[in-house]
Amino acid sequence: MSNRSILEKLIQDINIYTKTKQDRSDFASIFMEAIESLEDVPFSVIDEARDWQYKIETENSVDQESHEKRNSKLLANLSLWVKRLMSSYG
Repeated sequence: MSNRSILEKLIQDINIYTKTKQDRSDFASIFMEAIESLEDVPFSVIDEARDWQYKIETENSVDQESHEKRNSKLLANLSLWVKRLMSSYG
């Protein structure tokens, strides 16, 4: 699979997760597996992805109302980050 295909699929996965909010742990794993499968990306990208993974995994540790707003913002920013990767490495 090309980097572009991997990143396009990841954006689809982010959109699905944004709508369903199911299985946060699985989504975090899918996210990291996708990033780690990219070819010819610097380690700094993997390191940034690990930061994103941590944010995804720990985002539910706030109250429900605040969680919804923060989670939406987190996923929107994550999607933008993946799109920037696509323009650089896709």
